[in-house]
Amino acid sequence: MKEIQKQWLESVPWQSVLSINEALCRAKQSEYKTNPRACVSAEKVWGSCAKKQMTLPEALELCKRCYEQSPFIFNNGNTFAAIARTMVEDWLKTLPPVEAQIVRTTVAHYVAGLVGKRELLKVLDHFGSMLTASAPAKASVASPAPAQAPKPAPAPADAGPPIESAHPAGAGH
Repeated sequence: MKEIQKQWLESVPWQSVLSINEALCRAKQSEYKTNPRACVSAEKVWGSCAKKQMTLPEALELCKRCYEQSPFIFNNGNTFAAIARTMVEDWLKTLPPVEAQIVRTTVAHYVAGLVGKRELLKVLDHFGSMLTASAPAKASVASPAPAQAPKPAPAPADAGPPIESAHPAGAGH
């Protein structure tokens, strides 16, 4: 997965980046506000690279570089992490849910500077090989086949009431 060259950010022009931040601010009831000088700088970096063919790690590095410029006062990290997660979402459909969440979290944390490049590359290598192993022979890695829903395990005969989640709905990263 990490060697595939494509236009990862072609469908995300800078105006979409601004809209994503504005929507996140609205959802979190915070003010939508940019850091004007940093926003212009990040827009230039984004615009110069958005239509280029690059590998996934290169595209994630671009998101990280723009995040580090802090173009947004609020939800700066969430904005670029959301874009990074979206870039890998089609690929994640081919992975089991737990593995998909590991990749999703690693990608977002890399962009926000919480995970190093070495860890990112290890995760992409590990799960990229799972993708290759599970992909049908004619399927392209760039456009994986949709995942099939797993069959539920049979319930044990003495099953009690369902276990409630300790986390409230919507909680998490």
